[in-house]
Amino acid sequence: MAEKKNNGLILLNTGNGKGKTTAALGMALRAWGQGMKVLILQFIKGGWKYGELKAAEKLGPNFEIRQMGEGFIKGPGDKFLEEHRHAAVEALAAAKTEISSGKYDLIILDEILYAINYG
Repeated sequence: MAEKKNNGLILLNTGNGKGKTTAALGMALRAWGQGMKVLILQFIKGGWKYGELKAAEKLGPNFEIRQMGEGFIKGPGDKFLEEHRHAAVEALAAAKTEISSGKYDLIILDEILYAINYG
């Protein structure tokens, strides 16, 4: 019998408005509940204390959220766009490192599509 190879799975949540992060958090919570180690890298959010951060702290070391961004972008004319881009580059490097590390069972790249959209 051939050895089963686990290649992983990529899921993409898209759409306008709310729901994408909530859907990802639901999947993360289910994975954590099954004993998996979860990492969420947030590409845009940063600086504010959101409710999900407080909840993640209570879930312990197997559920980690890292705010990697500089906060919300006001649009293509945002005067801090270069700072946002620099933060996104760092978040992408962290994603590459963590995906390659094999330490996590589930890694969520929250808001990465917004970061890509703004270059």
